[in-house]
Amino acid sequence: MTATGKKSTVKYSGRYIQGVLFLTAGYGTRAEPLSFCRPKSLLPWRETTLLGNLIDRFASVNPDSMAFNASRCPELILQEVRRHWNGRARMLFEERPLGLPGTLAMNRKLFKGHWIITNTDMVLDVPIEEMVEFHLMSGSRWTVLTGNFPEYGEYGSLSVNGRSRHYLGVSIISPEVAAICSEKQLSTGFFSSLRSAAAAGGIFLNEFFTDTSWLDMGESHIFRKHLLAQGSYIHPSAVIIDGADLEGFYWIGSSCIISSDVLIRDSVVLEGSELLSGASIVNSVLPWFSRRS
Repeated sequence: MTATGKKSTVKYSGRYIQGVLFLTAGYGTRAEPLSFCRPKSLLPWRETTLLGNLIDRFASVNPDSMAFNASRCPELILQEVRRHWNGRARMLFEERPLGLPGTLAMNRKLFKGHWIITNTDMVLDVPIEEMVEFHLMSGSRWTVLTGNFPEYGEYGSLSVNGRSRHYLGVSIISPEVAAICSEKQLSTGFFSSLRSAAAAGGIFLNEFFTDTSWLDMGESHIFRKHLLAQGSYIHPSAVIIDGADLEGFYWIGSSCIISSDVLIRDSVVLEGSELLSGASIVNSVLPWFSRRS
């Protein structure tokens, strides 16, 4: 069964969606060296972060709770959560990333109702109210959000109902799906091992297709491209000394210090970084709390 995004007039309450699981754990290898210091879900987007932007969007379905798996910097994840969500929040700490099926298996007792699961290395205007309506009305036990393949990058395809689709990083699952992860002791393979085990139990993928834009923020050069496409930005707490040369588009984060005789062109300078006199950064992203001379 397939649905296409449409405007919904249905209002939801927590009794329909138990929770939202934000996937903030992982090794972040695609985003290195940016992800050495912090999870990539904390990369900036406009006036907030990738994670904060998604929390605001998913709060619209009024879930009973939100959960966040984290393997690094859980305190920073929780701080960002509290900036955007005043409801019940669960931190699912993983000493090392478990893989999504592993996270579901380890926390099986948490998943008693329908849960939204979302990646956090993206920007997406999720048609979540419409997707939830389709999932509940169709009786689906596993619905995936799909869309058109982006014009940039190379991405694997997800086969759903005989069609090759681009997975947009959002699923809605029933408690039976989490139960399978626990019963089979699965740790990896959300769309391989788990999908096969679910199909054996009579649970098949439904898709909700949307043509909304999807921005991948998981790789440094793509993150820079999409962030700078929003225009130049300097955080009010950043210090820019007279004589610094800012060219093209640029994004300068909080507490940054940019000395005189510094060149920044078409680049992103993340929070806490310092560029000393004579330094230059062109077509690049300077990681958090860097120092360059």
